[in-house]
Amino acid sequence: MENRGQRIGNIDEPLTSIVDRCREKSLVSGRIYAVAEEKIYGDAPAIEVWAGKYKGISRLYRDCGFDSFTGNDKLVSALRELSKSDQSIVLRGPTGCGKTHLAVSIAKEQGDFIFISVPDLLLKIRSSFNGGLVSEEEIINEYSSVKTLILDDMGAEKTSEFAITTLYIILDRRIRECLKTIITTNLLQAEIEQTFGARIASRLSAMENIKINMPDYRKKRG
Repeated sequence: MENRGQRIGNIDEPLTSIVDRCREKSLVSGRIYAVAEEKIYGDAPAIEVWAGKYKGISRLYRDCGFDSFTGNDKLVSALRELSKSDQSIVLRGPTGCGKTHLAVSIAKEQGDFIFISVPDLLLKIRSSFNGGLVSEEEIINEYSSVKTLILDDMGAEKTSEFAITTLYIILDRRIRECLKTIITTNLLQAEIEQTFGARIASRLSAMENIKINMPDYRKKRG
């Protein structure tokens, strides 16, 4: 069986070739995703996204902070210290354990940041293929250059050559510029390599990896 992480082909293949190949495959599906994005964001008053100091953060997470996180004081203390540095962080753990809450808490200590889920990021880029106001290159440049970036729920998206290549470009640029990236995921390191390939797995392994063993707060509230 083909390893899903090998879908992008030879690891030494020039990035420009990979990008061109993946973009061509995504042009057709881009129209479908453009319609989906319009349905999600166009007329949905229930969805509120801040575009100010904390760009992209939804109403659900706007008040998240270390002081409002309960259940693991030792973890909070360790993450407070990490939040003071430029070290990038991967928060791993099961659904509902508080990864996103903690990611936002860390980012707030840095000042301004951009928050986006990985599926939404890929949706936004695909939508640009249909001649949107913002180009694919402009979107990638924005998320590659912001001082602090939260990439939420990595692994929830359908894996494709396009997803792998896009994530690699953004992560690689950020690492080279020493910019802080905070990633949340349900996947273990081995699963990251199987799903996204050796390039992305290598870059995530060089970050500070934190395993969160906490109960599902959503179930506790139910």
